[in-house]
Amino acid sequence: MGIKRILKILFKINILFFLFTNMVFAAMPPSGQLNNNFSEAAGGNRSYFVTLPKNYTPLKKYKLVLVFAGTDTTGKEMKDWFGQGWSSSAHGLEKNMSDTIFIYPDQKWRWGVDKGWALGPNGGDFSGNHDIKFTEELLSLVKRNYSIDSTRIFVTGHSWGGDMAAVVGCLLGDQFKAIAPVAANNPYWFYDDNNNAVKCKGNPAVWTVFGLADDFFGSKSPNGLFGKEQNTFWLDNHKCKTSLTKKLSNETIEYTQCQVAPVRLTLYQLGQYSGGGSLKGHYPPDYFLKDVSRWFASF
Repeated sequence: MGIKRILKILFKINILFFLFTNMVFAAMPPSGQLNNNFSEAAGGNRSYFVTLPKNYTPLKKYKLVLVFAGTDTTGKEMKDWFGQGWSSSAHGLEKNMSDTIFIYPDQKWRWGVDKGWALGPNGGDFSGNHDIKFTEELLSLVKRNYSIDSTRIFVTGHSWGGDMAAVVGCLLGDQFKAIAPVAANNPYWFYDDNNNAVKCKGNPAVWTVFGLADDFFGSKSPNGLFGKEQNTFWLDNHKCKTSLTKKLSNETIEYTQCQVAPVRLTLYQLGQYSGGGSLKGHYPPDYFLKDVSRWFASF
C-alpha cells in the first residue's frame, strides 16, 4: 500500500474521530442549577440542581439518586450537605457513589413561614398533588435528557424531605428501586381520614432512618416513635414477617422475610453527627452517607 493511500486512510480516520467526539460533546446534557417549565399541575417553572459524573458519556447508563431537602432548604444546599458531606468523617453521597447522577429538587410553596413539600392527598395541612406531579415529570425529563438506567433509580431525603422521599416512594414507587427516608415525621400522609392505609405502587426496597433522641420532634416522638411508625407501615405494605430479622449493626436491622422487597430500620443514638447545626439528634449519624450509598449501589 502506497504512502499516499495510507495518509488518506489516516486522514479519514481523524475526520471520523473528530466528528464522533464532537457529537458526544454536543450531546452532553446540562448540569448545575437548572430551570424547566413543567405542567401547571406540577407548578409550572421549577428549579433543581444536577450533578453529573466527571466522565459522563451518553454511551453509558448511570444510576440516578433523587435527594429531597428539608424545611426551607434549597436543592443546592442539600447538595452541599448530603451530596458533598458535612465533615471529614462523613464524605457525601457523590464521593461514595460512582457512575451516578444526582438530582436535588427545589421547593416552591410556603405554608405560613415554612417552605417545603406538598405531601399528596393525605398530607393534612400540607396536602396537594403538585409536588408528586413535579417529581413524576422531573423523572421523565431526566430520563429523556440523561443516560439513565431506569431500573436503578433511588430517592432519599431529610426531615420534610424525608416525608417527601417516603411519599413518592409509595405513590410513585414503581419509579424507584430503593428509598431511604431520614428523620421523617410520623407517617400521617400514608393514611386517609378513616385511617385506611394508601396503596403503594411498585416494590421499592425501604430503609427508614430515625433518631432515638430526635430533638426536632422532641417529646412527640419518644424513643424513635415516628421512625418505628413508618417502619410498621412498610412492614405491612411489603408483607414482612416481623419476627425474622438480621442484625446489620448495633442500630440497624433488616427484615429477611418480606414478600415485596427488603425493609431496613435504623434507630440511631445521639452524638454521632459531626456537622454543623443545632439539632444534633435530628441529623443522621456520620456513617449514614457511606452506608446508604453502599446500599443503593448494591442493587
